[in-house]
Amino acid sequence: MLPLLLCLGVLIIAGGSVVAAAGSGSLAWSQEQQSNTSIIAVENSSNYLSPPVENVTQQTYKTATLDVSGAVQGDALRLQGAQEVRRLGNKLATTDDAEGDAMEILQRLKQNARTLEQQKRQLYREYGTGEMKTEQLFREIVRLGVTADQYVRLAETVKSGTPALDRVSSQYSSLMGEFALLPSPIVSHLESGFTTGGQTPLYVQGGNESLVLATVQGDTFLRQATLPEQRKYEIPLQFGDGERSEADDAFARAQALYPWAVSDAAQSEVRGFGDTAVYRLQASHTHGELQTYVDGGTTNPFYELQEKNPFSVPVTDFTQTTENGLRLDVQLTNPTGPMRVEIIETADLDAQNITLSIDDEELTTLSSGEDFYTIQPLGPFEITAQTDAGDQVSVLVFP
Repeated sequence: MLPLLLCLGVLIIAGGSVVAAAGSGSLAWSQEQQSNTSIIAVENSSNYLSPPVENVTQQTYKTATLDVSGAVQGDALRLQGAQEVRRLGNKLATTDDAEGDAMEILQRLKQNARTLEQQKRQLYREYGTGEMKTEQLFREIVRLGVTADQYVRLAETVKSGTPALDRVSSQYSSLMGEFALLPSPIVSHLESGFTTGGQTPLYVQGGNESLVLATVQGDTFLRQATLPEQRKYEIPLQFGDGERSEADDAFARAQALYPWAVSDAAQSEVRGFGDTAVYRLQASHTHGELQTYVDGGTTNPFYELQEKNPFSVPVTDFTQTTENGLRLDVQLTNPTGPMRVEIIETADLDAQNITLSIDDEELTTLSSGEDFYTIQPLGPFEITAQTDAGDQVSVLVFP
């Protein structure tokens, strides 16, 4: 029995790798495969995974505020995880059947990971249809993310407790390719807000079983996109049918989806996860880091992490408006990419606080001469700066 698995399951319900390096060539992909790929094309920077515009139901900006219950919940799950890791380590150290026990544990972890995935998909659907508020979405993202971290810790305990068993190592690699267990830096961002009070708004885009989260903190632009409908277990693996290996085909597909990132990267590779159809492209390019996970059945990405220096992302357009003693400058990049906003007094308003908003969503408060990086929303939008005295200037943007 695994008490943590059973306990966490209640909370939720209420390999070896194959690597292909750069230079593997390219593949021709069918029109159907290309049309099913949702990518925002970016000139001279990495492309973005994104749901089709018609599937996006809402977008907003929210800050993760102090949330005692959310913070306590994460701590409690980690405590359960630590206790189970110790119990499991002792079990593997004293068992007479290390391989049998390890395989049983990994299978249970896989079942729990699939349950976690179902819960995530349901979460995205409920948020996309408006059944769930953004604050509740944040709490659930953290709960599911911390739970996933505990499963990964348990799996690592199994692997380290049986280092010489190839069969166990292969099963471990397969488990690490499970959708629900993939890394999520947004979780720590939200948890920090629960504990200390968030200062930076998070861009949140909901859709038809999709979720895009992005923010700019200091000199880091962080973006996480999830399209679970592109992860289909029932479709046979499409890579490796011809003369080339599965890894080479996976790299060629990733190269077609992210040509700039792959060509610019000093280092890029695709790796597989055991016997799954999941392949990860990891590219370290001059603007930052890209990790994208491609399903070998659909041949499309279903999960993507981007980390960039916002100052490095090329500006695609610039707009400026002066009105009521204020000048608003906006530097655009691409939808759901970083955007720079600057507000300057052109008259002696002596404004102490100037509130910046996008489509009536308040983002931050600035002083004259200050700038602010945020996320450019999808589609047309209005950005407004208003002083405490009511003087304001607005810019309508049609990307």
